[in-house]
Amino acid sequence: MQATSEMAKLRREIATLREIVGQTRPGSKTPMSPAEKRTLKSEIERCILELDELRARLAQ
Repeated sequence: MQATSEMAKLRREIATLREIVGQTRPGSKTPMSPAEKRTLKSEIERCILELDELRARLAQ
């Protein structure tokens, strides 16, 4: 099923993002700037909203 495959990809991408964010803590070699953090948080919120819309469609 294509949806199952895409969900697996999404989980892998989330794991990758989690690693990246974990590596950019204060004192790390490449910390994220405040602007980069704001942008990432905004993108995450957008993705959450889109996933919530998909979940609502499935509930119908």
